[in-house]
Amino acid sequence: MTSAEREMATKILTAAAELFGERGYKGTTTRALAERAGVNEVTIFRYFGNKQGVLKALGASWASNFAGLAVDELSGTGDTASTLVRLAQIETAWARQSGAVAMRLALDRKTSPEVAEAMGEGGPEDNFLGLVAYLAKQQDAGDLRADLDPRVMAEVFFALTSSLAMSRQLLSDGRITYDMPEEEVGRQVLELYLTGVGPNRRKQ
Repeated sequence: MTSAEREMATKILTAAAELFGERGYKGTTTRALAERAGVNEVTIFRYFGNKQGVLKALGASWASNFAGLAVDELSGTGDTASTLVRLAQIETAWARQSGAVAMRLALDRKTSPEVAEAMGEGGPEDNFLGLVAYLAKQQDAGDLRADLDPRVMAEVFFALTSSLAMSRQLLSDGRITYDMPEEEVGRQVLELYLTGVGPNRRKQ
């Protein structure tokens, strides 16, 4: 794919994320998608085949922004705390940018077989299970509390990262602002997380 083709595909996917977030998958037509992207509808079909193809490509573009899918690559580059900080930074940045459309599509999966099929691989479940596996491994290594279920630990991790991003969207009316880089937000979220799941913090 040439750089011009990649730019065109990115333009279409950006428009798709906006429309899927606003209208849901069912409420978004390829015609509306083409209008939002500023391209001919035929271009959508040429690049992605159909609307479901657009959705699959959008999901694939998100994979590197999911902590549970990025953890294998990151886990060999540092200790547990630094790896979790990086994962928190990835999740908070992604949730702020794409959390609304991801939540809308997660709900659409319940009623649309097309959405369920397109987002089945590498979706929320795989993201969750990837982090669960990593946390369990670090428990065995003695880096995290052994008395907690890694599934609960993973749920709390995602609750902190995703909820913070959504909260900041709801509060972004100009009166409440954060003069803080995204990396620092992720670091502070992880600091709060580790005060509960880090080793030697068991309830007395």
